[in-house]
Amino acid sequence: MALRKENFVRVLGVLLLTWLLQGCGQWVKEGSAAQISGEVTYRERIALPPGSRTRVWLEDVSRADALSVLLAEQTIESATNVPIPFRLSYDPAIIEPRHRYALRAEIRAADGSLLWVTTGFHGILGSNQPSRGLTLVLRSAPREAVEQPPAEAIVEAARTYVYECGELDAVMHTEPGKLTLLVQGSESVLEQVPSASGVRYEGEGRLFWTQGETALLEIDGQRYAKCHSNAAKVPWADAAYRGIDFRGLGNEPGWLLEVDEGKDIRLVTDYGERSLYLPAPAPRFEGGVVRYSIQTKAHEVQLDIEPKGCQDSMSGAAFEARVRVQLDGQEYFGCGRYLSTAR
Repeated sequence: MALRKENFVRVLGVLLLTWLLQGCGQWVKEGSAAQISGEVTYRERIALPPGSRTRVWLEDVSRADALSVLLAEQTIESATNVPIPFRLSYDPAIIEPRHRYALRAEIRAADGSLLWVTTGFHGILGSNQPSRGLTLVLRSAPREAVEQPPAEAIVEAARTYVYECGELDAVMHTEPGKLTLLVQGSESVLEQVPSASGVRYEGEGRLFWTQGETALLEIDGQRYAKCHSNAAKVPWADAAYRGIDFRGLGNEPGWLLEVDEGKDIRLVTDYGERSLYLPAPAPRFEGGVVRYSIQTKAHEVQLDIEPKGCQDSMSGAAFEARVRVQLDGQEYFGCGRYLSTAR
Protein backbone atom coordinates (compact mmCIF):
# COMPACT_ATOMS: atom_id res chain seq x y z
CA MET A 1 0.00 0.00 0.00
CA ALA A 2 2.82 2.38 0.87
CA LEU A 3 4.38 1.84 -2.56
CA ARG A 4 1.10 2.54 -4.30
CA LYS A 5 0.65 5.70 -2.25
CA GLU A 6 4.20 6.83 -3.11
CA ASN A 7 3.56 6.24 -6.84
CA PHE A 8 0.28 8.14 -6.63
CA VAL A 9 1.99 11.14 -5.04
CA ARG A 10 4.76 11.00 -7.67
CA VAL A 11 2.25 10.91 -10.57
CA LEU A 12 0.26 13.71 -9.00
CA GLY A 13 3.41 15.80 -8.74
CA VAL A 14 4.24 15.23 -12.41
CA LEU A 15 0.72 16.23 -13.47
CA LEU A 16 0.86 19.37 -11.32
CA LEU A 17 4.25 20.37 -12.75
CA THR A 18 2.97 19.80 -16.32
CA TRP A 19 -0.09 21.94 -15.63
CA LEU A 20 2.04 24.73 -14.20
CA LEU A 21 4.40 24.69 -17.19
CA GLN A 22 1.49 24.80 -19.63
CA GLY A 23 -0.05 27.65 -17.69
CA CYS A 24 3.19 29.60 -17.75
CA GLY A 25 3.57 29.02 -21.47
CA GLN A 26 0.07 30.36 -22.09
CA TRP A 27 0.75 33.34 -19.86
CA VAL A 28 3.92 34.19 -21.77
CA LYS A 29 2.08 33.96 -25.07
CA GLU A 30 -0.75 36.20 -23.93
CA GLY A 31 1.61 38.56 -22.16
CA SER A 32 3.42 39.24 -25.42
CA ALA A 33 0.17 40.41 -27.09
CA ALA A 34 -1.07 43.98 -26.91
CA GLN A 35 -4.13 44.61 -24.77
CA ILE A 36 -7.18 46.85 -24.60
CA SER A 37 -8.93 47.09 -21.25
CA GLY A 38 -11.78 48.93 -19.63
CA GLU A 39 -15.34 48.44 -18.47
CA VAL A 40 -18.85 48.16 -19.87
CA THR A 41 -21.76 49.93 -18.22
CA TYR A 42 -25.16 51.54 -18.87
CA ARG A 43 -27.06 54.47 -17.40
CA GLU A 44 -30.24 52.74 -16.21
CA ARG A 45 -30.38 52.03 -12.48
CA ILE A 46 -31.48 48.42 -12.88
CA ALA A 47 -29.77 45.13 -12.17
CA LEU A 48 -28.51 42.72 -14.79
CA PRO A 49 -30.96 39.87 -15.35
CA PRO A 50 -29.75 36.40 -14.30
CA GLY A 51 -27.88 34.51 -16.99
CA SER A 52 -27.05 37.58 -19.07
CA ARG A 53 -24.02 37.54 -21.39
CA THR A 54 -21.72 40.46 -22.20
CA ARG A 55 -19.64 40.52 -25.37
CA VAL A 56 -16.90 43.04 -26.28
CA TRP A 57 -15.03 42.95 -29.56
CA LEU A 58 -12.44 44.80 -31.64
CA GLU A 59 -13.10 45.34 -35.36
CA ASP A 60 -11.28 46.63 -38.41
CA VAL A 61 -13.92 48.97 -39.88
CA SER A 62 -11.82 50.35 -42.72
CA ARG A 63 -13.94 48.93 -45.51
CA ALA A 64 -16.43 51.31 -46.99
CA ASP A 65 -18.70 48.42 -48.00
CA ALA A 66 -19.39 47.69 -44.32
CA LEU A 67 -17.71 44.28 -44.16
CA SER A 68 -15.85 44.70 -40.89
CA VAL A 69 -13.20 42.21 -39.77
CA LEU A 70 -13.20 40.77 -36.26
CA LEU A 71 -9.76 40.96 -34.60
CA ALA A 72 -10.45 40.09 -30.95
CA GLU A 73 -13.38 39.43 -28.65
CA GLN A 74 -14.25 38.52 -25.09
CA THR A 75 -17.48 37.09 -23.68
CA ILE A 76 -18.29 37.58 -19.98
CA GLU A 77 -20.87 35.10 -18.69
CA SER A 78 -23.37 35.80 -15.91
CA ALA A 79 -22.00 39.11 -14.60
CA THR A 80 -24.00 40.25 -11.56
CA ASN A 81 -23.76 44.04 -11.91
CA VAL A 82 -22.14 46.91 -13.81
CA PRO A 83 -19.52 48.11 -14.50
CA ILE A 84 -18.29 44.91 -16.14
CA PRO A 85 -14.50 44.81 -16.67
CA PHE A 86 -13.10 43.53 -19.96
CA ARG A 87 -9.67 42.84 -21.42
CA LEU A 88 -8.95 42.11 -25.09
CA SER A 89 -5.67 40.69 -26.38
CA TYR A 90 -4.74 41.23 -30.01
CA ASP A 91 -1.72 40.78 -32.25
CA PRO A 92 -0.13 44.22 -32.86
CA ALA A 93 1.56 42.90 -36.02
CA ILE A 94 -1.74 42.96 -37.93
CA ILE A 95 -2.54 46.60 -37.08
CA GLU A 96 -2.11 48.93 -40.09
CA PRO A 97 -1.59 52.71 -39.54
CA ARG A 98 -4.05 53.64 -42.33
CA HIS A 99 -6.81 51.35 -41.10
CA ARG A 100 -9.63 52.33 -38.76
CA TYR A 101 -10.50 50.28 -35.69
CA ALA A 102 -13.45 50.35 -33.33
CA LEU A 103 -14.73 48.74 -30.14
CA ARG A 104 -18.25 47.43 -29.82
CA ALA A 105 -20.14 45.77 -26.98
CA GLU A 106 -23.51 44.27 -26.22
CA ILE A 107 -25.38 42.65 -23.35
CA ARG A 108 -27.88 39.90 -24.09
CA ALA A 109 -30.41 38.13 -21.91
CA ALA A 110 -30.27 34.39 -21.24
CA ASP A 111 -32.68 33.81 -24.15
CA GLY A 112 -30.39 35.70 -26.56
CA SER A 113 -32.46 38.89 -26.85
CA LEU A 114 -30.47 42.12 -27.11
CA LEU A 115 -30.72 44.33 -23.99
CA TRP A 116 -27.97 46.97 -24.28
CA VAL A 117 -25.66 47.84 -27.17
CA THR A 118 -23.09 50.42 -28.28
CA THR A 119 -24.70 52.98 -30.59
CA GLY A 120 -21.80 55.29 -31.41
CA PHE A 121 -18.39 55.01 -33.04
CA HIS A 122 -15.77 54.07 -30.42
CA GLY A 123 -12.50 54.58 -32.27
CA ILE A 124 -9.42 52.80 -30.95
CA LEU A 125 -5.72 52.32 -31.80
CA GLY A 126 -5.51 55.71 -33.53
CA SER A 127 -3.23 58.60 -32.61
CA ASN A 128 -3.95 59.99 -29.13
CA GLN A 129 -6.56 57.28 -28.49
CA PRO A 130 -5.98 55.48 -25.15
CA SER A 131 -6.29 51.69 -24.97
CA ARG A 132 -6.51 51.29 -21.18
CA GLY A 133 -9.10 52.44 -18.67
CA LEU A 134 -11.85 52.76 -21.29
CA THR A 135 -15.54 53.03 -20.48
CA LEU A 136 -18.14 51.85 -22.99
CA VAL A 137 -21.56 53.25 -22.09
CA LEU A 138 -24.23 51.09 -23.68
CA ARG A 139 -27.77 52.19 -24.51
CA SER A 140 -30.96 50.25 -24.03
CA ALA A 141 -31.86 48.38 -27.22
CA PRO A 142 -35.35 49.00 -28.65
CA ARG A 143 -37.49 45.97 -29.43
CA GLU A 144 -36.76 46.30 -33.12
CA ALA A 145 -33.01 46.76 -32.59
CA VAL A 146 -30.70 45.51 -35.34
CA GLU A 147 -27.22 44.11 -35.05
CA GLN A 148 -25.48 47.14 -36.59
CA PRO A 149 -25.84 50.64 -35.09
CA PRO A 150 -27.96 53.05 -37.13
CA ALA A 151 -26.14 55.15 -39.73
CA GLU A 152 -26.82 58.40 -37.88
CA ALA A 153 -24.99 57.02 -34.84
CA ILE A 154 -21.64 56.67 -36.62
CA VAL A 155 -21.37 60.01 -38.39
CA GLU A 156 -18.18 60.73 -36.47
CA ALA A 157 -16.39 57.78 -38.03
CA ALA A 158 -13.81 58.37 -40.73
CA ARG A 159 -15.31 57.82 -44.17
CA THR A 160 -14.24 57.78 -47.80
CA TYR A 161 -16.29 59.33 -50.61
CA VAL A 162 -15.86 59.66 -54.37
CA TYR A 163 -17.31 62.76 -56.06
CA GLU A 164 -17.69 63.01 -59.82
CA CYS A 165 -17.18 66.55 -61.08
CA GLY A 166 -17.71 66.14 -64.80
CA GLU A 167 -14.77 64.10 -66.06
CA LEU A 168 -12.85 64.72 -62.84
CA ASP A 169 -13.03 62.21 -59.95
CA ALA A 170 -12.16 63.47 -56.47
CA VAL A 171 -11.60 61.13 -53.52
CA MET A 172 -12.46 62.54 -50.10
CA HIS A 173 -11.32 60.89 -46.88
CA THR A 174 -13.12 62.61 -44.00
CA GLU A 175 -12.30 62.59 -40.31
CA PRO A 176 -13.75 64.76 -37.53
CA GLY A 177 -12.81 68.34 -38.40
CA LYS A 178 -10.74 67.66 -41.51
CA LEU A 179 -10.72 66.16 -44.99
CA THR A 180 -7.96 64.58 -47.08
CA LEU A 181 -8.49 65.34 -50.77
CA LEU A 182 -6.92 63.17 -53.48
CA VAL A 183 -7.39 64.62 -56.94
CA GLN A 184 -5.31 65.06 -60.12
CA GLY A 185 -2.53 62.90 -58.66
CA SER A 186 -1.96 65.05 -55.56
CA GLU A 187 -3.04 65.00 -51.92
CA SER A 188 -4.17 67.94 -49.77
CA VAL A 189 -5.45 68.28 -46.21
CA LEU A 190 -8.39 70.68 -45.74
CA GLU A 191 -9.75 71.88 -42.40
CA GLN A 192 -13.45 72.23 -41.66
CA VAL A 193 -14.53 75.87 -41.39
CA PRO A 194 -17.79 77.50 -40.24
CA SER A 195 -20.51 77.54 -42.88
CA ALA A 196 -24.03 78.94 -43.00
CA SER A 197 -25.17 75.79 -44.80
CA GLY A 198 -23.74 72.38 -45.59
CA VAL A 199 -20.20 71.33 -44.60
CA ARG A 200 -17.22 73.35 -45.84
CA TYR A 201 -13.50 72.51 -45.91
CA GLU A 202 -10.63 74.80 -46.97
CA GLY A 203 -6.85 74.58 -47.19
CA GLU A 204 -3.81 74.59 -49.53
CA GLY A 205 -5.65 76.69 -52.10
CA ARG A 206 -8.54 74.25 -52.31
CA LEU A 207 -12.18 74.31 -51.27
CA PHE A 208 -14.74 71.53 -50.89
CA TRP A 209 -18.31 72.45 -49.89
CA THR A 210 -21.17 69.96 -49.67
CA GLN A 211 -24.70 71.36 -50.02
CA GLY A 212 -27.38 68.71 -49.96
CA GLU A 213 -26.91 66.14 -52.72
CA THR A 214 -24.32 68.20 -54.61
CA ALA A 215 -20.93 69.65 -53.77
CA LEU A 216 -18.63 72.41 -54.95
CA LEU A 217 -14.93 71.75 -55.55
CA GLU A 218 -12.39 74.51 -56.18
CA ILE A 219 -8.73 73.81 -57.03
CA ASP A 220 -6.37 76.77 -57.39
CA GLY A 221 -9.15 79.01 -58.69
CA GLN A 222 -10.67 76.37 -61.00
CA ARG A 223 -14.26 75.75 -59.94
CA TYR A 224 -16.20 72.49 -60.40
CA ALA A 225 -19.88 72.90 -59.57
CA LYS A 226 -22.57 70.27 -59.03
CA CYS A 227 -20.28 67.43 -58.09
CA HIS A 228 -22.17 64.23 -57.26
CA SER A 229 -21.20 61.38 -54.96
CA ASN A 230 -20.85 57.93 -56.53
CA ALA A 231 -21.21 55.24 -53.86
CA ALA A 232 -20.29 52.42 -56.27
CA LYS A 233 -16.72 53.74 -56.56
CA VAL A 234 -16.20 54.14 -52.82
CA PRO A 235 -15.03 50.61 -51.84
CA TRP A 236 -12.35 50.70 -54.55
CA ALA A 237 -11.18 54.20 -53.69
CA ASP A 238 -11.09 53.36 -50.00
CA ALA A 239 -9.00 50.24 -50.64
CA ALA A 240 -6.58 52.24 -52.80
CA TYR A 241 -6.31 54.85 -50.04
CA ARG A 242 -5.29 52.09 -47.62
CA GLY A 243 -2.59 50.86 -50.00
CA ILE A 244 -4.33 47.72 -51.27
CA ASP A 245 -2.84 46.44 -54.56
CA PHE A 246 -5.65 44.23 -55.85
CA ARG A 247 -9.33 43.89 -54.97
CA GLY A 248 -11.76 41.23 -56.12
CA LEU A 249 -15.37 40.23 -55.45
CA GLY A 250 -18.02 37.73 -56.42
CA ASN A 251 -21.59 36.63 -55.80
CA GLU A 252 -23.70 33.72 -54.63
CA PRO A 253 -22.46 33.66 -51.95
CA GLY A 254 -21.08 37.21 -51.76
CA TRP A 255 -17.35 37.45 -51.11
CA LEU A 256 -14.44 39.84 -51.51
CA LEU A 257 -10.68 39.82 -51.16
CA GLU A 258 -7.93 42.41 -50.85
CA VAL A 259 -4.29 41.69 -51.69
CA ASP A 260 -1.67 43.83 -49.99
CA GLU A 261 1.52 42.70 -51.76
CA GLY A 262 4.22 41.47 -49.40
CA LYS A 263 1.93 41.80 -46.37
CA ASP A 264 -1.35 39.95 -46.28
CA ILE A 265 -4.47 38.81 -48.08
CA ARG A 266 -7.86 39.51 -46.53
CA LEU A 267 -10.64 37.20 -47.60
CA VAL A 268 -14.27 37.76 -46.59
CA THR A 269 -16.76 35.07 -47.62
CA ASP A 270 -20.40 34.05 -47.20
CA TYR A 271 -21.81 37.59 -47.26
CA GLY A 272 -19.41 38.73 -44.54
CA GLU A 273 -19.98 35.84 -42.12
CA ARG A 274 -16.38 34.61 -42.41
CA SER A 275 -13.26 36.78 -42.42
CA LEU A 276 -9.67 35.60 -42.78
CA TYR A 277 -6.26 37.31 -42.59
CA LEU A 278 -3.68 35.31 -44.52
CA PRO A 279 0.02 35.93 -45.21
CA ALA A 280 0.68 37.12 -48.76
CA PRO A 281 3.41 34.92 -50.29
CA ALA A 282 5.36 35.83 -53.40
CA PRO A 283 3.11 35.16 -56.41
CA ARG A 284 3.89 32.67 -59.18
CA PHE A 285 3.32 33.48 -62.86
CA GLU A 286 2.06 30.52 -64.87
CA GLY A 287 0.74 30.99 -68.41
CA GLY A 288 -0.15 34.60 -67.71
CA VAL A 289 -2.04 33.71 -64.52
CA VAL A 290 -0.91 35.23 -61.20
CA ARG A 291 -1.12 32.56 -58.49
CA TYR A 292 -0.86 32.63 -54.71
CA SER A 293 -0.66 29.37 -52.74
CA ILE A 294 -1.20 29.72 -48.99
CA GLN A 295 -0.97 26.94 -46.43
CA THR A 296 -1.59 27.65 -42.74
CA LYS A 297 -2.35 25.36 -39.81
CA ALA A 298 -6.08 25.98 -40.29
CA HIS A 299 -6.58 26.76 -43.98
CA GLU A 300 -5.44 25.95 -47.50
CA VAL A 301 -6.00 28.71 -50.07
CA GLN A 302 -5.29 28.95 -53.79
CA LEU A 303 -5.84 32.34 -55.46
CA ASP A 304 -5.68 32.75 -59.25
CA ILE A 305 -5.86 36.12 -61.01
CA GLU A 306 -6.18 35.90 -64.79
CA PRO A 307 -5.79 39.10 -66.87
CA LYS A 308 -8.94 38.61 -68.95
CA GLY A 309 -12.01 40.79 -69.19
CA CYS A 310 -14.69 39.96 -66.64
CA GLN A 311 -18.25 41.14 -66.06
CA ASP A 312 -19.86 41.10 -62.61
CA SER A 313 -22.82 38.72 -62.61
CA MET A 314 -25.06 41.10 -60.65
CA SER A 315 -24.07 44.69 -61.43
CA GLY A 316 -22.81 44.10 -64.96
CA ALA A 317 -19.71 46.18 -64.18
CA ALA A 318 -16.63 45.45 -66.32
CA PHE A 319 -13.32 44.44 -64.74
CA GLU A 320 -9.84 43.71 -66.05
CA ALA A 321 -9.30 40.35 -64.36
CA ARG A 322 -11.01 37.06 -63.57
CA VAL A 323 -10.57 35.73 -60.04
CA ARG A 324 -10.79 32.19 -58.71
CA VAL A 325 -10.40 31.39 -55.01
CA GLN A 326 -10.20 27.93 -53.48
CA LEU A 327 -10.67 28.00 -49.70
CA ASP A 328 -10.46 24.60 -48.00
CA GLY A 329 -11.96 22.94 -51.07
CA GLN A 330 -14.72 25.53 -51.59
CA GLU A 331 -14.48 27.49 -54.86
CA TYR A 332 -15.39 31.16 -55.39
CA PHE A 333 -15.44 32.88 -58.78
CA GLY A 334 -15.58 36.59 -59.55
CA CYS A 335 -13.88 39.65 -60.97
CA GLY A 336 -11.32 42.17 -59.82
CA ARG A 337 -8.89 44.91 -60.70
CA TYR A 338 -5.49 46.27 -59.72
CA LEU A 339 -5.58 49.52 -57.81
CA SER A 340 -3.37 52.57 -58.24
CA THR A 341 -2.93 55.19 -55.56
CA ALA A 342 -1.65 58.73 -55.48
CA ARG A 343 -0.23 58.29 -51.99
